[in-house]
Amino acid sequence: MDDSLKGKNVVIDISDGASDDDGHSDDDGYGDDDGHSDDDGYGVDDGLDDYWLDELTEENVYEMTFDSDEDGERFYNAYAKVKGFSVRKDNIHKDNKGIVTSRNWVCSKEGYREAKYMEREDRNKEPMALTRVGCPAIFHLKLDRKSNKYVVANFVSLHNHNLIGPMGVPFLRSHRKVRSPDKASANTMHKVGIKISHIMDFAAQQSGGYDKVGYTQKDLYNHFTAQRKIEVADGDAEGALAYLCAKAEYDPLFYYKYDMDEQNRLNNMFWRDSTSLTDYLCFGDVLLFDATYRTNAYGKPFVILAGVNSHFQTAIFGCALLTAETAETYTWVLEKFLDFMGNEKMLVSVMTDGDKAMRRAIKTVLPNARHRLCK
Repeated sequence: MDDSLKGKNVVIDISDGASDDDGHSDDDGYGDDDGHSDDDGYGVDDGLDDYWLDELTEENVYEMTFDSDEDGERFYNAYAKVKGFSVRKDNIHKDNKGIVTSRNWVCSKEGYREAKYMEREDRNKEPMALTRVGCPAIFHLKLDRKSNKYVVANFVSLHNHNLIGPMGVPFLRSHRKVRSPDKASANTMHKVGIKISHIMDFAAQQSGGYDKVGYTQKDLYNHFTAQRKIEVADGDAEGALAYLCAKAEYDPLFYYKYDMDEQNRLNNMFWRDSTSLTDYLCFGDVLLFDATYRTNAYGKPFVILAGVNSHFQTAIFGCALLTAETAETYTWVLEKFLDFMGNEKMLVSVMTDGDKAMRRAIKTVLPNARHRLCK
């Protein structure tokens, strides 16, 4: 290595995105090939020469300084891209003023998966393949207060696993990113009904191959999922109540009820329409009280109050979205259900899946109804 590289101060343009300062290092964290594509990830063109990076020795790296920890992060990721491994963010330390004083980056295969994740008895499917093999590679920066620059405190270039070749490097986690122009283009195509898989095919065609796109199809799915959560978070409750209010204007027998928590947020919500009322008055001798386990986008229990008509078809008597599966919330649902049905018809039997909270609620609100378990 040329002696002129000694003491080199590396300054890298990082205007394309910032890095998280959260220091996460869990098994699904940064650097694992789990398909996540954060907006502040790696994968930028850092302007460093590949040949220069490939020729670096540990001694050369120890002699470098950086103006910021982000510069050090971009350097190490560029180095990893040339060498053929993925980077994961590790520990970070800050002073009382929030200034980063030291920070670690490691190989994505550093450490081992904790035994408790491998020995779970309630597992529904096989665990994911092991990705961590205790790799010792590390890059540690420390703030030098005198020069106000970050110096290399520890650097280990050795890996205990095979490195990835040039064809596989673009698919490693730390070398992928959906850039802002890519997001804008993908959003435009997605809004007019083009499937995500076709958007990915188009990007590959434009780039000259899937290895030159800079991200994977899973990254696109994650982008659209995150975008939907942002759009829903700001107006989901107001939108739901506005929709129910509009339904009540067109259907005089449409009823809905909701309550709020201590922070004035939507808590529980129940609704039924005129068809549900008619079906209940005709076929409401038996009630199926069922709660799906957080299968909706909000991760909340969704309760369906249903029965069977004379043609053995399912008849929906009402629905509810709850905050939790407790006896109190189930009691609230049954009370609102009977109130909205006018207490004109009392249930004979109630069928549930054996949930203890449901059983307590039924005994409280429907003490004379027969409680049966659905097999």
